Amino acid sequence: MRVAILDDEPAELRRVEQTLQQMADAAEQPWSLHSFERGEDLLRQLRRETFDLLILDWQLPDVSGLEVLRWSREHMEAPPAAIMLTSRDGENDIVQALNAGADDYVSKPFRPNELKARVGAVLRRHSQQRSASEALSFNDLVFDDAELTVTRDGKPIAMTEREYRLAHCLFSNLGRPLSRDYLYERFWPHEEMSSSRPLDTHIYRLRNKLGLTADRGWQLLTIYGYGYRLESVAPAAE
Repeated sequence: MRVAILDDEPAELRRVEQTLQQMADAAEQPWSLHSFERGEDLLRQLRRETFDLLILDWQLPDVSGLEVLRWSREHMEAPPAAIMLTSRDGENDIVQALNAGADDYVSKPFRPNELKARVGAVLRRHSQQRSASEALSFNDLVFDDAELTVTRDGKPIAMTEREYRLAHCLFSNLGRPLSRDYLYERFWPHEEMSSSRPLDTHIYRLRNKLGLTADRGWQLLTIYGYGYRLESVAPAAE
């Protein structure tokens, strides 16, 4: 779980970080918290990195949180969930933010337990929306989360647990660019990456094992300087 927090007040940033870190400590998957004091800095990272959740203050000296929210909805193929966390609590402000695409709106000063509950609810909704919009069957591939197996036409494909989880992540995010840092932090959170390229090796294996080629209806693209994107394509006519 990669979370970007935008607030120009350092003390408030630390308070949000501490609250989310408590959620991270209780989660099965590690969380990676990234804090920004300038909207421009966050926009720059959104062009280069993948995040699951944005927590945005509204009023900043450069680019406002509302502008960041609008940019993410207008320019990103699959924008992350977003919560506005701001001292602006007028009805018109709340309506404006929700209409711009915010998933929730929390007023300052926030109560830590309430923020945790709202973050959890937003993440659950996004997870349910992805599950509802996609089956565990993708063309001739069937994913079984209970057994951590993939089958093609009923025949199992030999995969390690990490290969399965990486493949499931790619298929669950069809069409969404996933940065290398996002994938490393999700699947290799505690390992040293400086002397090896485990992600590239696993991508190579998945291409071969799952047949991620255009003739089977898939295209696993390498995005130079960024990461990977899995796309569904129409198989070439014979």
